[in-house]
Amino acid sequence: MADPAGFRFDLPRGPIYGWFSRSGLYALRLPTPENRFERISVLHSSVNDHRVWALHDALEAYFAGVRTDFADVPLDLSSGTTFQQAVWSAARDIPWGTRISYGELARRISKPRAARAVGQALGANPVPLVVPCHRILAGNGRLGGFGCGLDWKRDLLALEGMAPVASADA
Repeated sequence: MADPAGFRFDLPRGPIYGWFSRSGLYALRLPTPENRFERISVLHSSVNDHRVWALHDALEAYFAGVRTDFADVPLDLSSGTTFQQAVWSAARDIPWGTRISYGELARRISKPRAARAVGQALGANPVPLVVPCHRILAGNGRLGGFGCGLDWKRDLLALEGMAPVASADA
């Protein structure tokens, strides 16, 4: 059983769970076919935490199709390496409705030859959506990967008004 979450947001495809440290959100788990029926207990005292409400409001707006940047949600990305934190920070700056390549993100962090490492760092992103790694695609315009599954990535891009793209294996 997982540690109690500080946050739960229900969607038709299953609940999103979030965990907060003193510094901010350090983990966000989207439902997948494998975990969508797993129920994690939620700390009741967390409802009094303003960060929980900021995350709830941002997710509610996001899934209603409202341009959302999650800027009011404080993050704790200390679990990542210095490189991962740089990648996650740069990814967080990619605005709604914009997609870039792994190579472009590598250039933005002054590591132009590190596209593959950028992809690996994004694969370890502990807070998908808030750090919008779904907006980064392979250099050929294909989806690449997404830790929560390519169906999520397609759906999130479509929600933000971006035309569907082919998967990496298409």
